Amino acid sequence: MKSNSLTSPITSLIPLFALLTFLMLATRGNHFETFNQLPSASSAIFFIAGMYLRTIKSFWFFYLLSIVIDLSTSYVRGQLGSCLTVAYPALALSYAAMFAGGFYGRANWLNKSTLLNILQISTALVTASAIAFFISNGSFYLLSGYFIDPSLNEYILRVQKYFFRSVSNPIFYVASVIMIDWVFNRFILPYATKNNVIHSKT
Repeated sequence: MKSNSLTSPITSLIPLFALLTFLMLATRGNHFETFNQLPSASSAIFFIAGMYLRTIKSFWFFYLLSIVIDLSTSYVRGQLGSCLTVAYPALALSYAAMFAGGFYGRANWLNKSTLLNILQISTALVTASAIAFFISNGSFYLLSGYFIDPSLNEYILRVQKYFFRSVSNPIFYVASVIMIDWVFNRFILPYATKNNVIHSKT
């Protein structure tokens, strides 16, 4: 992936990197009681990282962080979590789908209308989330060993049960970041640019 530089308040900055790291630590496995009611931010983190951090290094950092968190949680509990099976490595592909969705679905507020940008981001998010779901859920169903006699009918029931929740989980986090990005590009950036032009002339 080749990064392009679009103006953003949180492009490749330490505050965003720190925020995403905190969200991963806080919501993956609900390690902090205050955040117990929040959905896991893991998939949203990869989508947002793809939109703004836009480097393979950032993808691998958050992927390795997720592994460390899962292994640490298992160690504290004294047993492996149910997700730690032979299907676990498929999460890398699932998260890669989210990262790619964010990378290619990123908004361009300066050259496209707000509505077009929202449609672009929404399409990318739903598509990436659906692909990520079928990779992670499908691999778990087929390879985890928890299902003795896998069948298409049983898997369809699992899709009906978990698909909507899985696809909708990232919406809150992604929408929050997009709102900040839009406000910056719509109001703050033009004002700052105008002031800079005025000061440069005086």
